[in-house]
Amino acid sequence: MTFKVFLHRKAAKFLEDMNTRDRERVKEGLKSLQDFPAAGLDLVKISGEDDVYRVRFGKLRALFKVYKSEKTIVIVKIDHRKRVYG
Repeated sequence: MTFKVFLHRKAAKFLEDMNTRDRERVKEGLKSLQDFPAAGLDLVKISGEDDVYRVRFGKLRALFKVYKSEKTIVIVKIDHRKRVYG
């Protein structure tokens, strides 16, 4: 099942401000979310939320919401692990 992956404007802004090496690593990981849930990434469902997951890239985390009926994933937030959940 192939999903379309979209970035929220805040996530896109954070991605723009990152250094090149980290940005490319995160972009490649986010592209592989098209094969959700078999993306081969460190994915964890966020407890207490409906269809909200996190993916880990070293010390960075990306939170995303899955819309299964539309086959769409929206990356809501990308940030350092200490700040992403707040």
